[in-house]
Amino acid sequence: MLVFLFVLLFAGIANAQDKQKSAFGIHFSGFINSQIFYDTRQIIEAREGMVSLLPRNANYDKDGNDINAHPSLNQLAMTSRIRGNISGPMALGAKTSGVIEGDFTGPSNADNNGFRLREAYVKLKWKNNSLLVGLYWHPLYTPDVRPTTIGLNTGAPFHPFSRHNQIRFQQKVGIFKIIAVAASQRDYASDGPDGRTSKYLRNAVLPNLDLQLQITPGKHILGIGLDYKAIVPRLYVKAPDGSEYKTKEKVHSLATVFFAKIEIPLILLKLGSVVGENLTEHIMAGGYIEQLTDTVRHEIKYAPTSQVSAWMDISTKGKKIRYALFAGYSKNLGYNKTKQGKFYGNFNDLSFAYRIAPRVQIYSGKFMLAGELEYTVAAYGKPDSNGLISDSKSFNNLRILAGAFYFF
Repeated sequence: MLVFLFVLLFAGIANAQDKQKSAFGIHFSGFINSQIFYDTRQIIEAREGMVSLLPRNANYDKDGNDINAHPSLNQLAMTSRIRGNISGPMALGAKTSGVIEGDFTGPSNADNNGFRLREAYVKLKWKNNSLLVGLYWHPLYTPDVRPTTIGLNTGAPFHPFSRHNQIRFQQKVGIFKIIAVAASQRDYASDGPDGRTSKYLRNAVLPNLDLQLQITPGKHILGIGLDYKAIVPRLYVKAPDGSEYKTKEKVHSLATVFFAKIEIPLILLKLGSVVGENLTEHIMAGGYIEQLTDTVRHEIKYAPTSQVSAWMDISTKGKKIRYALFAGYSKNLGYNKTKQGKFYGNFNDLSFAYRIAPRVQIYSGKFMLAGELEYTVAAYGKPDSNGLISDSKSFNNLRILAGAFYFF
């Protein structure tokens, strides 16, 4: 009798566990991607050239020859990706889900071909609101309104590109969405005296805060957002005699973003603009300067640099073949104060840059062939004490790219 009761009890527990397990599931997807690309000039890049940013400024040898006026060719498959979409049972009255995604581009140039984490988050979704916790795209980058270039840059440095660990709350009211985010940094980090690291934001003891409003009439999306960030570049200042003095000076920066997606039967149009300060971690122009060094009080004060960028991506919507065009522009707006010390960030000698990139995509089942021409121009010069460049010289690069994708 005891054995019989034990068997019944065990069967009941196993059945309950099976019902609980049946509420869970994971669906794997992703793609294999191989690309070959040719550049007419040496470029500012990442991941062995897969992330193409700008043509390099001139570097003249003793005879006056530009060393950077030299072509380059490469082919890689490390952007191949795998994604797991996880579903689960209800919790706290919400539908639960999760995502874990990775590829083989590594967390930095030092680990190309290494497996890296791209996204990893859990999500609770109620009827009109949701809560996301984990690694996801920064709100300046809206996945539904992004350039769909073949190149891995996804429009950078004209379009923001970064993923952050974050807490994201979204409230939906009719066709309106309000999104509030508190984010920290990891792979995409601010620049400073100790290089690129997340510790400047950590030491500010305040996450990167972002508030965004989206309007979604039908398939269209209109959005505007405000982003605030504070970082602490140093915890101490070293005096000329080697003495160290504690400091708490911060760099405060703001950014605004506007974006839109307009979808009609034959055409998909996406566009956006960012005006902001110290956007280093988003692979955009700008940063901050040492604005004042006080040798009496042993303090260093900082000021952010500003930039404005705009982009557009328009494509056809064919099932077998699609034609598209990306265009982007970026302008250096200089410093808010007069520079007296070092600059930390990206492209301090850049006056402006623009890119025109047509592409074609051919689909056959799960297979896609793609070709893209990426023509980028960058104008370089010497910044004045306010970070403005009046006398610049332009350099261009033409990237010819071909890619093969197999989706699963």
